Amino acid sequence: MKFETFINGEFVDLVLLDEDVAKNTDWWKWLNHQPNTKLLETGKFPNTLEKQLLYIKNELATKKEILSLKQVDKKIQLGVLEKKSNTLVGMVAAYNFNNISRYCDVSVITDMRKKNFNRLMVFKECQDLLLDHVFFRLNFRKVYSGSYDKKLSDLTMKIWGFELIGIYKDHGYIDGKYHDAYKLELFKKT
Repeated sequence: MKFETFINGEFVDLVLLDEDVAKNTDWWKWLNHQPNTKLLETGKFPNTLEKQLLYIKNELATKKEILSLKQVDKKIQLGVLEKKSNTLVGMVAAYNFNNISRYCDVSVITDMRKKNFNRLMVFKECQDLLLDHVFFRLNFRKVYSGSYDKKLSDLTMKIWGFELIGIYKDHGYIDGKYHDAYKLELFKKT
């Protein structure tokens, strides 16, 4: 499949998403693979192609909105394309925009079923590309992130310099018990 690149990286590109991407990749099936969604709020109910198409239509900023670089209210979500194999291996997103105080949330997911790429390198580069875009193209001053996994939160703090700003005790219900959620923030370095 030919993807429309929005942000070029060294090993990955961040590509625009639309109905063609949903129909011609296995993206919608990722949310049915429990290891992909174990620590996410999504994945509790089966996903279908029809649900994915509705998600694109109702939740995501359109290509036109993203390319305009104007203020958007919907989630900016981009596919992570591993260049060497031309395979969609993940997603990055910026959302919950506060355009007055200039902050938003960011997230990353990679498809755990795909084994033929360096997951840590892809995770680092796609997050770097997203943070650069949010801070230096959209001019936001702070981003939030978080996880139910302490190790992932610690890694995020170590690699990007996020700071822990809070722990929501027994916040998320996963595998029959409640888990803490770790909330992180990162300020733009000026």
